Amino acid sequence: MARLTAIAVCVLLTLTAAGQHRKSTVVLNDGSRISGTIVGDSAGYLDLKITYPQVIRIGRSQVSSVEPLTYPVKKNLKTSGYYVRLSTAFLSGKNESGNQSSLSFNLSNGYQFKNGIAAGLGSGMEELGVVLVPVYADLRYTPLNSATSPFLWLKTGYGFAITDEPVYYVDEASTDRRREGGFLFNAGAGVSLFTWKRTALNVGLGYRYQKVTLQHDQYINWWGGGSVRETVTQYYRLEFHLGFVFM
Repeated sequence: MARLTAIAVCVLLTLTAAGQHRKSTVVLNDGSRISGTIVGDSAGYLDLKITYPQVIRIGRSQVSSVEPLTYPVKKNLKTSGYYVRLSTAFLSGKNESGNQSSLSFNLSNGYQFKNGIAAGLGSGMEELGVVLVPVYADLRYTPLNSATSPFLWLKTGYGFAITDEPVYYVDEASTDRRREGGFLFNAGAGVSLFTWKRTALNVGLGYRYQKVTLQHDQYINWWGGGSVRETVTQYYRLEFHLGFVFM
């Protein structure tokens, strides 16, 4: 929970900072319009940065209204085109030792169509008792053509284990234990918030399944002979998802 709280606080601080220096259009009394970033706001004047580092000061008596600056393109996740998605997930579940939590980091890219369906490939790194590198197909569906929309996701692929356990020796016998990863499945639903131009914040809740195989190779002596057996562990996790989409 401490990790989850820290993530939520970082997101809130980011959104607050973005809101403090927003891009707006200032409409003057004569009908003219000036667009820029408001960096100073008082009862007597507005400070508007139009190009770095140029800042102009406008008297309040000259201002008719202030409007948020809107963008005519790429304003929602229903827009078609290439995307890059960066995300982290908090995984919570149980194993033989009791409750367990871990973090997962992923990066995917692909193409989104006008009907709201997006398809791509992704990879990342996570820890589920063993360090894994997942490689997966990523499918998404965003039904609403708006700046805020629910979405569904589905991932399936294979998680590759990148850590092995040491070889154990007892007299002339040895046991080699290798982790080989396994099939993965992930599905869930969430909300997309297109808060910046061509950038969206995703928050969601999902289900995560991962299979990990541990292979035991036991050698009776130095000249060969022995046995091979496998231990299969299946991980079931509840996933809290937080990510950004760049289009």
